[in-house]
Amino acid sequence: MENDEFAQRLARATPRVWVTPALIVANVLVWFANLASGVDPITADPRALLLWGGNYLPVTLEQPWRLLTATLLHGGVMHLALNMWALWDAGPIAERFYGNLQFLLIYLVSGLLGSLASLFFAARMSVSIGASGAVFGVVGALLAAVVTKHQHMPPELARTMRTSTLAFVGYSLFMGFAATHIDNAAHIGGLIAGFGMASVMAEKFDWDEYRRRGLQRAAFAVAIAAAALVVVWALVPPPGR
Repeated sequence: MENDEFAQRLARATPRVWVTPALIVANVLVWFANLASGVDPITADPRALLLWGGNYLPVTLEQPWRLLTATLLHGGVMHLALNMWALWDAGPIAERFYGNLQFLLIYLVSGLLGSLASLFFAARMSVSIGASGAVFGVVGALLAAVVTKHQHMPPELARTMRTSTLAFVGYSLFMGFAATHIDNAAHIGGLIAGFGMASVMAEKFDWDEYRRRGLQRAAFAVAIAAAALVVVWALVPPPGR
């Protein structure tokens, strides 16, 4: 009963969940555009992905927009499917927790900081692509909610979400360290960004706080994120170092 009332309150606070499906459609459309240009559907050629806006340090330093475009690219159908499944699973919950616009900001900033983190590791040596940094940011936002605002949630729901979210993060990061082809730097960068932004923002299930200070806290989160992006970008070492 308590969980049902909580779900109804969230549905009233965020009546339509449209950002998550829109992001999935955008990723899938970009993948189909890749296929139409001749990119292999199973194992994409990194050179082709670079042409489409992949993240690779020597090029990204001259073209910073690649930090964002790389998050729309995937190395094959399985890469796309796994990322979109994770987004479909976690995205609607986070979108109801934070509202459409805050959720979109969390996703975009997490993707950017994930791409930036990759410039220190994987993207220094190869082309880095994928929405996983942004998806980890969404998971980080859920983790922030169940860690910092659990007192405003049904206790059983908070415990279940905390356990499942930590299990996903732990397993995914373990697999990332075990497999050389997984860009764990982007995962960790996105996770930290999503957790950090969501910790500052007001969740919609804490309605009194959201109504009183939601806009102020969202603006503060964006300001911190912008400063972090500038600082981390300035710290990126040039190729060869």
